[in-house]
Amino acid sequence: MRLKTYRGQLLLSIKTTTAILIRRYGTKYTAKITSTSPTGRTVSAKVTPPQPLPTDSRGYALPRRQLICKATQILLQTHRTPQKLLDPTDPFLCLETYLSAFSISLTPNEASEILKSLNSPSLALRFFHFCPSLSPDFHHDCFTYSRIILILSKSNLPDRLHLVRSIVLEMERNGVRGSISTVNILIGFYEGSEDLQNCIGLIKKWGLRMTGYTYKCLVQAYLRSRNTEKGFGVYLEMKKKGHMLDIFAYNMLLDALVKDSEVDDAYKVFEDMKRKHCEPDEYTYTIMIRMTGKIGKPDESLELFEEMLNKGYSPNLIAYNTMIQALANARMVDKAILLFSKMVENECRPSEFTYSVILLLLATERKLHKLDEVVEVSKKYMSRSIYAYLVRTLKKLGHASEAHRLFCNMWNCHERGDRDACVSMLECLCSAGKTTEAIDLMGKIHEKGVSVDTVMYNTVFSALGKFKTNIPSS
Repeated sequence: MRLKTYRGQLLLSIKTTTAILIRRYGTKYTAKITSTSPTGRTVSAKVTPPQPLPTDSRGYALPRRQLICKATQILLQTHRTPQKLLDPTDPFLCLETYLSAFSISLTPNEASEILKSLNSPSLALRFFHFCPSLSPDFHHDCFTYSRIILILSKSNLPDRLHLVRSIVLEMERNGVRGSISTVNILIGFYEGSEDLQNCIGLIKKWGLRMTGYTYKCLVQAYLRSRNTEKGFGVYLEMKKKGHMLDIFAYNMLLDALVKDSEVDDAYKVFEDMKRKHCEPDEYTYTIMIRMTGKIGKPDESLELFEEMLNKGYSPNLIAYNTMIQALANARMVDKAILLFSKMVENECRPSEFTYSVILLLLATERKLHKLDEVVEVSKKYMSRSIYAYLVRTLKKLGHASEAHRLFCNMWNCHERGDRDACVSMLECLCSAGKTTEAIDLMGKIHEKGVSVDTVMYNTVFSALGKFKTNIPSS
């Protein structure tokens, strides 16, 4: 075989007698025969070398979109199609056949794009491990490693933590240096303090520089692992480096500090937010109101609530409940009821928790007569379930007369009754020895669409036996 160059083209001369003895080349060329010897034993062929892969401005090879789509299609189609006995199709065998037929080799960038297109984490992992077998020159780079780590971290695979750790070990074993994006993905995925320390070790080992986003991810990761002390330490370090958190991370840090009763640190973070031009939102104020209410500073809670309103924020149910809870802790009955009225006036529907806080406050301060005012103010929100909850709670607190009055109110306001409220009322009457009234109520329950059941009968029978009362004849 003779190989000649002519005007940028390759001229290939092959002796047919020896061509059979020559081994096949891994790369195939398409040649055009230009001349043949008189004896026919020698031919000359013109071979046009393949065009180099297109590159971007930095010299990196651009991914071939058509190839990516075709490879993804092969993997997904054969993966989704059930294997038949007469057609045992292997998606990776089909892909290898396709690539070898056209003498195509994948680049790491193209492999990363294919990984991104696969919607099955297990299939993506198999393809990741299969890529090096396509060509001895193929080696995974930082981008493909980052891609498979991201896919595994977002998957629901039961052993995803073990798989991610094994991928990181493979990176180190193969001497692949990750990027700061790789570390950010790992920090966002890991939860244990030991794994997070390993991430910090990778930053030093790979000679990387932590960005503001990396610091933010690390703070949130420590907070997710319930290690508030470490999270706050990372926050102080990033503050020295001139970085700042976003509003979501600030709120997450504040909430963790408040739950751990780190009041001084919470105040520092709150002031840092204002100095760093990160405007507190309604969630920030709600967290601070909860903290000041717990430490017995209701006036400061009210100031924060007013500040939130002055900035144009509309309190939601959680904000109102938190403020009412702070006033209840300080036993400010009138202010709590006033805020409750404002809450209803602003079309914010109270929850069972709202009523429970106010009810316990009124019971503690012996002002249950104000419960009628609360019920009247929120009449449009008083559902059967709320009535039932209040009746049950009053019964548990030992306020039978108030429970009976509220039950009668529910009876007159709603066409249908509530089974739990009826049971609570029966228990309340029976506990007070009013078995005649209990039997009378049980006879009228069906008018409200509630069926008398075994629990109700047993409640009345137990009371009759306890007080030795005769059942009135009808």
